[in-house]
Amino acid sequence: MDTELIRRLNTLWEPVYPYLGEWIESWKPKDNGWILEAGPFSGGIINALFKRDSTRRGLIVLSEPAVAKTIKTSFDALCPVLLSELHRMPFLSTFSLVVCRGAFFFLTPRIIKEVWRILRPRGYALLGGGYGPDTPQEIISPVAAQSKDLNYRLGKKWISRPELLQMVAETHLQNQSTILDKGGLWLLICKEQ
Repeated sequence: MDTELIRRLNTLWEPVYPYLGEWIESWKPKDNGWILEAGPFSGGIINALFKRDSTRRGLIVLSEPAVAKTIKTSFDALCPVLLSELHRMPFLSTFSLVVCRGAFFFLTPRIIKEVWRILRPRGYALLGGGYGPDTPQEIISPVAAQSKDLNYRLGKKWISRPELLQMVAETHLQNQSTILDKGGLWLLICKEQ
């Protein structure tokens, strides 16, 4: 991926991340467990969550070294960045919350199953894309056109709700999954046990 375009997108989204963090806060671990943000568009949400509560513990995981450097520079990362393939992460069931924004560039059923595997019991994962339902239009409007252009130039795949439902069906996690389509398209996974 073009690291300069990712840096520009991260800078552009700076006003959005606090609203995404506030929305995602409702799924934060009650016990202040570990948070993972995964994928090449990581950093913004986990930093927003850490700014809301600096006692959190977290990790960013992505697969490209150049993107890792860009993420560290873009966000002055408040947590470690680990290089790993997203379909085979080196973790046990460790995380109470897994977040992946911009997931439709690379999301596959295999990654969904891997995210499920690394969730702790009673953990949540939120995978998808969009501004979230709580980001005000006055924040979205100034960035929308440029964000769409940068996403297009980075090769974003547009996934429909039926395509996402098909991916979930392939993982056999339908009973643990909910599709949220307010403020984008997001897959919410809850690991009950």
